[in-house]
Amino acid sequence: KDEYMPANLSFLSAIFVVFFLNVTPVGAAGVVDNNNGSVTDSATNLVWQKGDSFHELKKGLNWYEALEYIAIKNSENFAGHGNWRLPTLKELNSLWISSGKIKSKDSETLGLPSGFESGGSYYLWSGDERGLDNAWYFGLGNKENYFNLKDLADMEQGVKMVHIISSVQYP
Repeated sequence: KDEYMPANLSFLSAIFVVFFLNVTPVGAAGVVDNNNGSVTDSATNLVWQKGDSFHELKKGLNWYEALEYIAIKNSENFAGHGNWRLPTLKELNSLWISSGKIKSKDSETLGLPSGFESGGSYYLWSGDERGLDNAWYFGLGNKENYFNLKDLADMEQGVKMVHIISSVQYP
């Protein structure tokens, strides 16, 4: 009977650490709320806008309007940063999870980790261009990669800004 005691103690210690000290176990998916309108994905070192442009503007944007939206947010130093940008298609794909429960503005289930705001756009613009007239956008419901004319917002595309965690610079 005593030979099983160390395993039981290890299990109980792990339960104590995770539940009572509120420590997230290594490898757990999720984002950390920065309490300033942004969330941090520690797996990728990316900081994301918690909501998206639809929460604020209540309309979809074309790609050029998306760039203007980000320029305004950078001039306002949104969430304490002025280096926001459109995410790459690769970054949007890495954000997607199959178990997402966040709902879009149209009550569709999105593949976003918990911590993001519900009620936003289903489709998000990326910074990746396809030729001169097209840009890629991402469908959050089923991990969908599409391209469209930059001057169209026919799918009510939104913007979810992103930036890389800055390292501290010492003089």
